Amino acid sequence: MKKLYSQNISLKYLITIAIIILGNLYTANGQIIVPFKQRTSTASPLKTIYSINGDFTMIGNTNLKLQNYSETVGNGNRSMEYVDIDSDSNTWNSSSSTLAFSSENGADPNCSKIIYAGLYWTGRAPTSENFSSDTFTLIRNDNSRKSFDKKKISLKGPKSNVYTEFTAKADDIYYPTTSDGFMYSAYAEVTDYVKLNGLGEYFGADIALRNGNGGATGYYGGWSLIVVYENSKMKNRDVTIFDGHAYVAGGTTTNFELPVSGFNAVEKGAVGIKLGLIAGEGDVDIDGDYFQIKKKDGSFTSLSHSGNSADNFFNSSIETGGNARNPFLKNNTGLDISMFNVPNANNAVIGNSQTSTTFRYGSTQDTYVIFAIAMAIDAYVPKIESQISLKVLNGNNNPNVPYSIKPGQEMEYKVDIKNLGTEALKDTKIVIPIPVNTTYVANSATGDIKFTPSPTPNTISYDSTVGANGSLVWNLGTLPLQNNPNKLLASLTFKLRATEDCTILRNSCNSTILVGGTSSATGATTGIKLVDSEFIQGYNKNGASCAGEPITEPISIAIDATDFVSANCNNTPSITGVNVVCIGSTTTFSNTVSGGTWSSASPLVATVNASTGIITGVSVGTAVINYSVKTSGCTITSSRTVTVTANNTTTAASSTPTLCINTALTAITHTTVGATGIGTAIGLPAGVTATFASNTITISGTPTVAGVFPYSIPLTGGCGSVNATGNITVTANNTTTAASSTPTLC
Repeated sequence: MKKLYSQNISLKYLITIAIIILGNLYTANGQIIVPFKQRTSTASPLKTIYSINGDFTMIGNTNLKLQNYSETVGNGNRSMEYVDIDSDSNTWNSSSSTLAFSSENGADPNCSKIIYAGLYWTGRAPTSENFSSDTFTLIRNDNSRKSFDKKKISLKGPKSNVYTEFTAKADDIYYPTTSDGFMYSAYAEVTDYVKLNGLGEYFGADIALRNGNGGATGYYGGWSLIVVYENSKMKNRDVTIFDGHAYVAGGTTTNFELPVSGFNAVEKGAVGIKLGLIAGEGDVDIDGDYFQIKKKDGSFTSLSHSGNSADNFFNSSIETGGNARNPFLKNNTGLDISMFNVPNANNAVIGNSQTSTTFRYGSTQDTYVIFAIAMAIDAYVPKIESQISLKVLNGNNNPNVPYSIKPGQEMEYKVDIKNLGTEALKDTKIVIPIPVNTTYVANSATGDIKFTPSPTPNTISYDSTVGANGSLVWNLGTLPLQNNPNKLLASLTFKLRATEDCTILRNSCNSTILVGGTSSATGATTGIKLVDSEFIQGYNKNGASCAGEPITEPISIAIDATDFVSANCNNTPSITGVNVVCIGSTTTFSNTVSGGTWSSASPLVATVNASTGIITGVSVGTAVINYSVKTSGCTITSSRTVTVTANNTTTAASSTPTLCINTALTAITHTTVGATGIGTAIGLPAGVTATFASNTITISGTPTVAGVFPYSIPLTGGCGSVNATGNITVTANNTTTAASSTPTLC
């Protein structure tokens, strides 16, 4: 069925991004809802292109299928049912796909290193009668209920026995509630999770989907995982991933263009091109949709792979290199996951040293959304080898693994630098982040240049603004090209001292010192940049697992801090500052470790400024204030309790008595809040005193003087300057004089 979801929507856009540029969308029945931009990892937010010996791969599957399955019909006006293959009664929809890596050039997939993993999911699902909410609850015939959220998905990897739920941020990516076909797309980074689980079968479950008949448009939904990985035996490639949300309505012949720039195609020889896309709602039985790439001569060529055709590119096919899927369906009813090589005979599409290209896509009938694209280009990049080693550990010139050090002891490192590329380098920079559980030993860094003339600027400095705990930066300058690429060109030695900071040492997260670094440079001839190439410790030896592969893990040294902490840290608070505050008043907490974030476990009792540590009392009670510092590998968290005290108040006197002198006073009371005691009473008559107990002031005694006595009793403790006040009137006893005379009268 021909699908028209919007009409006469015109949009021109031009988006310039440092690495990826998306722009110039021509007038059409469609629009870019969320501008496409380069997707970066939280671990390396500035790295927009992965220049690696390696590649990307994609897996994924559908979580809906036709109730009456057919390979030739779409989902419009047809009943859909959940795919649920995981034998887990807690999930309502689930499917699986197996992650595998390339064995190109003899690479061992088990030796490949995962750099980045992004999880995407998509669907079209109303909430009962409409699409106006991201959440909805469904009830089965057996009265079981399940709540769904379009921003949530569950993932189970090959080394996990249970599912882990991942939640997309509000702006990752798009969740329409009133328009745009109601087709949503979502994203969450799962790099650490995939690193932990490795290769094997992954299950995606409980996507917010509906079964049943979705009308002319129909229901669809599924998930996909994009993984970037490296292996030294593989080709060098520039890999980039970008996402957004493009809604393409059918019924027009207008083209959409998507320029891409920033890669650096290899300087000579054949240029390999690999492309990956994730899209939704393309139908197997509706053609007219296409995806094209611009050739060097300015013309466009239509693309296809083994599972689709050039005039029905988005056809509900999953083509991810033949990896295992469950279910393994040809018709995935609205879900497209495509990963394929782009033909580039005689480099007609992308040539040597090319840095940009343009995609074009559109539709004459079918409607679909595109929200993720991955691309890998055979590339050239300068190559530096920076090999780090531990030379001295607490005076020992030949330390043995496993390494161990005590607080206050020093360690000395050496970094050897070689140019393994094919051109000289300029603007060479070495950066070594100083771990938070160490300090840099001032003036200990020295550089040794082993070529002439010496480079400029050749400066070494400690920069406190780079990294959480500062970094050692060597602006080396020019690095020449040698006939023997294995020739050592420069060395850097430096010292670190294990921390004696009790705040850090008491946190088990910081029991290990991890030292590594990165190298950056620019090709002197090509101008191509090498960005943040990681240090290595060397190479795995023959006979070892993954022989010949570089050892990219940082040097690890355990801190033996037990005795030091016992002797020095037991009475040292991690967080300092007055920990009692009044309602509406402030106090400030501080920590010796900088760069952290403050938070309150009970913001209804006390709030805290995330950066300054200023605490404001809100209501009576106690609140735990946390201070967290992110370091490589973990997060340090210290805690301290703050007590919020009520502002002092007192009631009026229970009575304002008038009594005779030398007569016992019926006790006067004032009920208080906040105070813990009273100060010296002022104005009470002699013989009368004030006491405090159980939040009550009691005035009692026998006045021995007469008069009117306004009194004031200051409250102590608590918050604020408040006095209990009242009046006591003491009258004198009645008296009379003797008779003025004692007359005798007749």
